[in-house]
Amino acid sequence: MANVAVVGLGIMGRGMAENLLKHGHEVTVWNRTPRKTAELADAGAAVAATPAEAAAGADVVFEVTADDDSSRAVWQGPDGILAGARHDAVLIASATLSVDWVQDLATRCAQRGVAFYDMPLTGGAAAARAGSLVLLAGGDASGLPALQPVFDAIARDVRHFGPAGAGTRFKLILNALQAVHLAGFGEALRLAEAAGLDACQVGEALLERPGGVVTRLAWDSYLTPPKPLNFSAAWAHKDLTYAARMAEDAGQEHLPLLDGVLSLFSAALAAGRGQEDWSTVNPAAPR
Repeated sequence: MANVAVVGLGIMGRGMAENLLKHGHEVTVWNRTPRKTAELADAGAAVAATPAEAAAGADVVFEVTADDDSSRAVWQGPDGILAGARHDAVLIASATLSVDWVQDLATRCAQRGVAFYDMPLTGGAAAARAGSLVLLAGGDASGLPALQPVFDAIARDVRHFGPAGAGTRFKLILNALQAVHLAGFGEALRLAEAAGLDACQVGEALLERPGGVVTRLAWDSYLTPPKPLNFSAAWAHKDLTYAARMAEDAGQEHLPLLDGVLSLFSAALAAGRGQEDWSTVNPAAPR
């Protein structure tokens, strides 16, 4: 069994820590808000005072924070992961971050001779609780098999996309496509209502058509907004902003669907709906 640190105990990090404990791994946790560590401590996790302390004894460190700012805060400085990590540890950024910051982080780890993967997560809160996440990996593929016992505790699949940064690039593309689909689904329901159709009947029928899991998530959130949230409008806006920045850096400044859906989420944040479920971009949908 491995000694694993989980830095950040939001929706995803908490589920990961719980499943690592269930599978017999030694787990150390850190969270900016200490009260979130109490139940995990009762379940057997060690609680660190700083990210550096969490990383100090770990074979594998997962960082699962919210955005670039919170990620930088836990990696950098005398109390950060990089200051505490052993040279033989494997450091993994599992937050959804910007490509620029992930590349910077990969460079810092390489300079220290420490193995690094960007490995954002997909599957949502339910998969985090069930230990059935999909890990979207960027980094040295040859090092992944040795980590399989750790992955088995939290994920049903690990998909490798290329060198460091590739996992993040894919995750931003995935979330952008899902947001476009979500917005399009809501627009279809509004059109159905305007055309005199029953929006609930249309929504149920559309579940049988293309869209798969995103359509199901969209429809379920329209009917009953999830508590706790699976994915907020603010998180979607952050990911879309990072995706737009990546597109610009790749010479793809004119992606009208991405631009359009980003503007929808920008409007939702401006209206004070950032902490609502991301289905809030279509407020006219049936509840």
